[in-house]
Amino acid sequence: MRGRGRWVLSLVVASVLIGAPTPAANATQRSRDFDRGWKFALVNPADITDPTGAYAHAADPGYDDGPWRTVDLPHDWSIELDPTPEGTTSDTGYFQGGLGWYRKSFTLPRSYAHKSVSIEFDGIYMDSVVYLNGEQVASHPYGYTGFAVDLSKAHTDGQTPNVVAVQVRNKLPSSRWYSGSGIYRNVHLVVTDPVHIKQHKTFITTPDVESTAKQGFANVHVRTDVEGAGSDTTLAQAIVQ
Repeated sequence: MRGRGRWVLSLVVASVLIGAPTPAANATQRSRDFDRGWKFALVNPADITDPTGAYAHAADPGYDDGPWRTVDLPHDWSIELDPTPEGTTSDTGYFQGGLGWYRKSFTLPRSYAHKSVSIEFDGIYMDSVVYLNGEQVASHPYGYTGFAVDLSKAHTDGQTPNVVAVQVRNKLPSSRWYSGSGIYRNVHLVVTDPVHIKQHKTFITTPDVESTAKQGFANVHVRTDVEGAGSDTTLAQAIVQ
């Protein structure tokens, strides 16, 4: 199946022997650690507002984040605060949330110019907005799921720095248990060819496995969504037995 800029590849792999060895994994490095060297500022632990306006331009590439703390991810600013009954509840251990900012400066080599580059956030609590070089490129209003941010507009000359800025808002009350606040899970820089498998878009099912397993095999259905710039790429629907 082919849609706008993406294709769906469906495979039906039949008669897979139960307990058969799996092929060796591809050694190509698709994902790179992006956890180190972030700058962080806690704007307001009591609310999601910026009372002084000092952080109004925190997403701008030229904003001075020199006084901000340097942190490695995952990072939770709530656990660093003292518990208080003011504006909090027992459900979250009386820890505050509020408004925080993260920034990271990095360069990309020329070899990435014709690649698909993105950042994958495994989780940000709670309501986040992501900027690249001062331009909003994503928002994610839920703290328990990961999401990917396209970096197609990033500089890839190996010299010009890029700046990713992330605004995080955690308005209390927001959870029935302790959630933490901030970029509390890992972050990855993902580099692929222009035509690639979409994030979280491979689905594997084993229909009728209850009956076939007794006969020593299983039918495996695999569906994968593929996207990319190569509109003339031929992607066929195949059945492999």
